[in-house]
Amino acid sequence: MKMTDGGAGDEKVIAIPWADPTYEAYTDISELPKHIFDEIRHFFSVYKDLEGKKTAVNEFEGALGAVQVIEECIDRYKKKYGTADEDDTENVEKAVKPEES
Repeated sequence: MKMTDGGAGDEKVIAIPWADPTYEAYTDISELPKHIFDEIRHFFSVYKDLEGKKTAVNEFEGALGAVQVIEECIDRYKKKYGTADEDDTENVEKAVKPEES
């Protein structure tokens, strides 16, 4: 799901448990009832109201969009902290406890 949060772009990957009986008959996001999207859109449009921040849901995408967002996040992580193949606990510590800016 693409949205804006405090004026900046923000993506959310929304998933369901593998064997959730409520959703196990669905195989694609396009099959879900409209009210599911209405509920998600409403939640994300008000969930930061108490912080005084404005949010807006722009669009929903399917599994391919989610995979793309996840891959982009992994790439950004690797650029910032290195790869898991490196024997470098300092990178893990940076990821867990990022330096204050």
